[in-house]
Amino acid sequence: MPRRRRWSAFLAGCAGLLALLLLWSGAETIGEHVESDALEAAQQRADAIAEVASQFAQRALAAARDAQALAGHWASHRAPEEAAIRAEVATLLADHIAQSGGAIARVAIADAAGTVIWSSAAREGSVADKPWFRAHTASAGPARVNPTIGTAPADAALPGWTIPVSARIEAPGGGFGGVVVVALDIGGLEQALAGLAHRPGEVAAILRQEGDLLVRSAGTARLVGQALVTERARAALLNGETTPFRSHSPLTGEEVMISLRTVPGGTMLALGSAPLGPDLAYAKRVHAWARVAALVAWGALVLLLLAGFAVLRGRNDRRELAAQQAGRAEIERLLAGLPAIVFLREVGPDGTARHLYRNGDSAAVSGWPEEALPRRQPWADLADPEADFEGIYQRALVEGQAVMDWRMRQPDGGWAWMRSTLRLLERLPDGRGLVVGYIVNITAERAAEARALAASRLASLGEMGAGLAHELRQPLTAISLAAGVAVMAAKRGDNDRVLQRLDRILDQVKRGSAIIDYLRRFARGREDSEGLVPVNLADAVNGALTLCGGALAEAGAEVLVTLGPPAPVVLGHAVPIEQVLLNLLFNARDAVAALPPGAPRQIAITTAVEDGIARLTVADTGGGIPPAVLSRVFEPFVTTKGPDRGAGLGLSICHGLMRSMGGGIVAENAGAGARFTLSLAIAPDGAADGAADGAADGVTEDAATPGAPG
Repeated sequence: MPRRRRWSAFLAGCAGLLALLLLWSGAETIGEHVESDALEAAQQRADAIAEVASQFAQRALAAARDAQALAGHWASHRAPEEAAIRAEVATLLADHIAQSGGAIARVAIADAAGTVIWSSAAREGSVADKPWFRAHTASAGPARVNPTIGTAPADAALPGWTIPVSARIEAPGGGFGGVVVVALDIGGLEQALAGLAHRPGEVAAILRQEGDLLVRSAGTARLVGQALVTERARAALLNGETTPFRSHSPLTGEEVMISLRTVPGGTMLALGSAPLGPDLAYAKRVHAWARVAALVAWGALVLLLLAGFAVLRGRNDRRELAAQQAGRAEIERLLAGLPAIVFLREVGPDGTARHLYRNGDSAAVSGWPEEALPRRQPWADLADPEADFEGIYQRALVEGQAVMDWRMRQPDGGWAWMRSTLRLLERLPDGRGLVVGYIVNITAERAAEARALAASRLASLGEMGAGLAHELRQPLTAISLAAGVAVMAAKRGDNDRVLQRLDRILDQVKRGSAIIDYLRRFARGREDSEGLVPVNLADAVNGALTLCGGALAEAGAEVLVTLGPPAPVVLGHAVPIEQVLLNLLFNARDAVAALPPGAPRQIAITTAVEDGIARLTVADTGGGIPPAVLSRVFEPFVTTKGPDRGAGLGLSICHGLMRSMGGGIVAENAGAGARFTLSLAIAPDGAADGAADGAADGVTEDAATPGAPG
């Protein structure tokens, strides 16, 4: 008998050691996962800041190029009889500087000797001693973004803190004819970048291609001109590699995640950085608590094992009963401290439930004191009226398991999100069943999902930025030209021509306003508490194509839209449907853009209605999805793109959005490419009529377009 006990003790010790190793391994895995999430979130914020900073840089360079074009036009009309043309161009230049939103400080034109012959600031001087002027005299080449000019004297040609962007002027007979210099205002750019850094410690900056700082979101003067990019990072950019890296910021000295990318045109670099300190500190705390929890759980297991040995060695029923009671008390104590509510109920066929058992840290989960919570009800009095407790119990009894997310009123009047997970434990002969389950507080999880959706929308905004810039530049250019012609016509007294140009300006303003309204609605998103509403699919497709039409056109993609007639009206939310469509359209654009020259680059959007379900299909000719990836395409971090083209979360977010609206999404290979089908319930007739009326001016029901409808 003693030998048997020794073997039992040895086996129990081995089991305890194995349990400790498993619990400790789980704690380490949790800690590493939380730290990885913190690094990934910081990288996404840095990428988003760098992308939007790149858009600001592109806009400033575009304004500079337009100003250089006007200044070159002024320089090409030097004859005395062309004084009127020069005066008109000078007026247009002054208007362009005023409308640049503070991006342009001044414009100057210098002759071949470097003498300033015209300046928007009415200053004279010379730029002959500038290195960039000598570079232009030596050879022709593209416009140059030159090192930042410090606090130059007020009477100089380019005073104050500016970024000179210079371009060569060719003489009428050939050869060097001078330079045009556009001075970008660092102060204006700094104010624009300051709006990108929403959190403490976040920084947005613009650098020269050579790596020295031009402007950042705050405190530019102290570090302007310093080299912030290593040769290795620049080489990686030239090779098309990604450049996010973890480092100590050269701007703030804090540990940050930095993202660096080349501004299209190759003359500037955009930098975004997000601090790591708070997120990593939180990850370390979670890691420490996970280890403590592992040790506590192991200790509880050891206590239970010891209690079991005590029962086995007990010599009478009283000692055995005492050991059992001690073990149960220990389990009850552990469950009472668990951040979840564990319960057992007897459920009838109609979904009515009878309370049998409940334990857990109710106050921590619910936010209410224990004495304020009813013991024998599923907190129905505090729940959102839409929470169907009888329905979830009935589903668990019929299907064997069920899950429901619901809201619970808080003492301060707000709401917290709860998740009830149920499983059928035993089915009784009379049709009733014993159902075990638990309730956890998922408010933080829902907030994280909301941040992920916001980050996805921000990434989509960054990806569509270049196309939107193109879409907005067209009406702005038309407005600028029409205004110039109207001014000259007014001076000649041609009122009919003035009215024609003013009508054209109003049309272009309406076009730009429509694009901005779509963008603002998409960026705002929706509230979780909103119920499903009728959405006309024509409106959703129109909104998505308005936001990404420019990007599709630049990729040479032909979009074919067939939505009816009439276009289906479904139950859902407009912005999530547009977000899903944007993700699918950007994926299709990337697929067709990679095709060889001459291959058809088409994206087809069609609808079909069957058995009360509307199916919206997005198909492309991009070659399809590899079979090894197709079955896992909606899993997080699964992607066929390179590491510099995304983290593989887009389709996972699309799947979650469709599920939240009671719909679904399916991927398959069909024809010459991939096909994604969205399924949503058709809206009731009355509600559908209202939504259809609102879509009367939406997307054409059967249209073919190279990118966007108009």
